Formats: sequence, C-alpha cells, structure tokens
Amino acid sequence: MLGELFLTFLKIGFMSFGGGYAMIPIIQHEVEQHQWMSTEHFEQSVALAGMSPGPIATNTATLIGYKADGLLGAIVSTLGMVLPSLVIVLVISSFFYKIYQSRAVHTTFYGLRPIVTGLIVYAAIHFGFSD
Repeated sequence: MLGELFLTFLKIGFMSFGGGYAMIPIIQHEVEQHQWMSTEHFEQSVALAGMSPGPIATNTATLIGYKADGLLGAIVSTLGMVLPSLVIVLVISSFFYKIYQSRAVHTTFYGLRPIVTGLIVYAAIHFGFSD
C-alpha cells in the first residue's frame, strides 16, 4: 500500500502541470482506480485541502494518504508529491549557479538593477498618484 501511494503521487508530481487545481482530476482518477476512498470522501478531502494553508494538491495527497494508510501513508504520499518539484528545483538551481559564475551573466544582472529600480519607482508613483 505504501509503495502504491508513493509511486502514484510521484508520478502525479512529475507529470502534472498547471498548478494544484489542474492536478485534482488526475488525483481523483488514481484514487478511484486504487479505491483508496469513495467519491464523496474524495470531494470532502479536496474541500478540506482547499481550506487548509498550503498547496491544494499536496494537501489532498496528504489527506488521501492518511485515509488510505494512516500517518505513514500521509507522509509517504506527501513525499511522493513534493519530491519531483524538489529534484527539479535542485537541478535547475545548480545549473543557474554554474552560469551565474560567468562574468557576462553577472554583468547582465548587475546592469538590470537600475532598470528594476526604475520600474518599482514608476509603479509606486503611478499607483500613488492615481485618481
């Protein structure tokens, strides 16, 4: 059971795009296929996950894991859902760290500072003096 929970939410975490609400139908399909909870319980879990702080897909995965296999199920489901994002962010950040060491990239970011500052000042003036 724990392996199924982990692999299912790992797959959802890797293959889902568009935010948490876009993942809900995929999660529902998997829940119905594995018969982890009834449709009514799933809908209640999504509603509760939406009211809880944090991402709705992760909260839903946690609640489904808890319902399916208790506290350990909740932990495993949550890990499966968050691990893909964590791995992707680590890979991308290591890539950016390597290119950030480049003098051209460093100079470009340094040159963007006054532009960003100007945009912030413009926004402050524009909204500060609006009618």
